[in-house]
Amino acid sequence: MKLNWTERISLTQSGVNRIKAVAGVYRLIYYNRSEDKYYISYVGQAEDLNDRLTKHLPGNETNKCCERYLNNYICYFRAAAISRQVDRDGAEVALYNHFKPSCVDRIPDAEPIDINFE
Repeated sequence: MKLNWTERISLTQSGVNRIKAVAGVYRLIYYNRSEDKYYISYVGQAEDLNDRLTKHLPGNETNKCCERYLNNYICYFRAAAISRQVDRDGAEVALYNHFKPSCVDRIPDAEPIDINFE
């Protein structure tokens, strides 16, 4: 499945406001300045990407691992719309398998689907 990923967007209220209330998958990214590298800390999916990403903003985040990255790094996200639940499940598993994010505590019980990551 060819996904149309957003560019890397700052994980701020104004950044999240750029995302419509559509179903899709996303990944949270942090920038390690000392290594000059970007890393994926979390992958997920939602029926409403705008609402879900808002829950990841500083002050709203309940995942303690994600909260540590928010407090210590500059954070971003990328998202892609996927309307069907079965496709979101498979894409989320593919993202998890590809990036091995440190803050994910559960993934769907689904087979990964073939997606692009860029």
